[in-house]
Amino acid sequence: MLTGFDHFIIFVNDLDAAMQTFRRLGFDARAGGEHPAFGSHNALIALADGAYIELVAFKNPALAETTFWRAGVDKLRVGAGFGGYVLGSDNLANDVAQIRARGISATDPNPGSRARPDGQRVEWRTSLLNDSPVGALPFLIEDITPRELRIEKPREDFGARARAKEIVSIVKNLAATREQFRALFDVESKHVQNQDADVEGYRFETHWGSIVVAHPTRGGNTMTEQLNARGEGLFALTLGVESWGWERQQIKARGIKIENEANGFLIAPEEACGARIRIVQK
Repeated sequence: MLTGFDHFIIFVNDLDAAMQTFRRLGFDARAGGEHPAFGSHNALIALADGAYIELVAFKNPALAETTFWRAGVDKLRVGAGFGGYVLGSDNLANDVAQIRARGISATDPNPGSRARPDGQRVEWRTSLLNDSPVGALPFLIEDITPRELRIEKPREDFGARARAKEIVSIVKNLAATREQFRALFDVESKHVQNQDADVEGYRFETHWGSIVVAHPTRGGNTMTEQLNARGEGLFALTLGVESWGWERQQIKARGIKIENEANGFLIAPEEACGARIRIVQK
C-alpha cells in the first residue's frame, strides 16, 4: 500500500552551494551520494515524519538526459526549483497492479541505487506514473535496502521540527488530473480556490497529508508563470511545525526574506533555490 509522502525533489545547479543555502535556512542538509546510472548526485534534508527534501544536481547532464531525469534536466535549464514528489510503497508490485487496474499508466518497478559518501550502497525500486518523475502525478518508491540507509533521522534542526503537511501540484487539465488522483487514492476531493480567485483546484485528504491539484484561472500570477516556463509538477510544499511564530523569529534573525501569510509564512523562493516552502502550524 502507499505509505505517504516519501520525499520532495528540488533541482539545483550547484549542489554544494544549495546545501549551504538550506543550512542558512536552518536545515541540516547532508551529502547523499551519487547516482552513477543517472548522472546525478544529491543532498538530503530529513524531516520529523520520516519524509525528506532531496536536492538534486546533474554531474553529467548528457547522461541524465538519457534516463528518467530527462524532463528534470529540462526544468533545470529554465531555473532551479521543485521537480517531482514521491510517495512511498511497502509493496510496489501490488500497488502498480492496482493503479493500472484503475486506469492510470504505471511503469514496471525499476531498480535504482546510489553510493553514499561512506561507500554504503543504497537500493530501491521505483514506478513512474504517466511515464514522468516530474509531472502532475507523483512517482512511487519502495526500499530494497533498509530505509534508514537511504535517509537518516533528522538531528536538532529545522527539519527535525517540521512535518510534511501538504503539497500543491500545478496541472494543465484540472478535470482530467482530478480524476486520476481520485483513482489513485480512491477518495473524493474538495473544491478549493484562493482569495484572489485566480487559482482553483481540488484537495485530496489522506491520513498522512493533503495533495492539492491546482490550475490558474487567469494569467498574471506566479502559478501561470511557472506552468508556462517549467510545466506541470510540484509547485509548493507546506511544512507543519509546533510554533510557526517562533520559527518565523528564528528565520528572520538569520536575515532570510519571508512573506507573511494568515496562518504562517512563505520562505521567499529566491532564498530556497527557487522552491516555494510554506511554514504553518502543525
